[in-house]
Amino acid sequence: MREPRFTIGIALTIGWIAIAGYLLLKDPAVLAKMTPSDWGSFLSGASAPLAFLWLVLGYIQQGEELKLSTEALRLQAEELKNSVQQQRDLVEVSRQQVESEREALAYEHRVREETSLPRLTPSAAGGSFRGDGESTYSFSITNYGHAATGVMADLSLPDQALHRVVDLPLLETGASQRVSFNIQGPLQGADARLWLRCTDGLGRPQSVLYSVERVDDSPHAVLLVT
Repeated sequence: MREPRFTIGIALTIGWIAIAGYLLLKDPAVLAKMTPSDWGSFLSGASAPLAFLWLVLGYIQQGEELKLSTEALRLQAEELKNSVQQQRDLVEVSRQQVESEREALAYEHRVREETSLPRLTPSAAGGSFRGDGESTYSFSITNYGHAATGVMADLSLPDQALHRVVDLPLLETGASQRVSFNIQGPLQGADARLWLRCTDGLGRPQSVLYSVERVDDSPHAVLLVT
């Protein structure tokens, strides 16, 4: 019970007892003539207002306690709601963090894959037709990417066997390999194919196919490799 209401109840109780005592003691002659039944009626009448007073005060106190309990439950529910929202926010932050880490790992994986790729590029191709019926052609293969292992180059010609023109265990970054090969007769049209194969820095096989074409019909022809 709150202090002001308790103080008022005590004050009213003391005042009422004082009034009852005054009424009881102001005429001693009447007090001496009172029978037990008179005493019972007097005490019952004197205590009834006090009982009603404290009953009202208790009812008010009970209402306030119920109100406080309701407010506590409301605050508890609000706190639980906030806790659920905080958990949702934490889950969302964790999800975003996992997504960010996944994207970072994917990006690192792509960069690693790209930086591990060799770039074998043929260039400076040309040749000549000799009087004995054979032609000699040459070109360079330069690696502009990651070091390549197991480098092989096969030249496919119409109606002729496959020519293995390159077979290197390793071609470092920036290194070049000059390649020469002989065939019967001059290279005709654009039917020749150059197939470059190697293994990249991650141990994966890589291959690229080029078309080889003689640009003109002169004895010292230029080859176009695309």
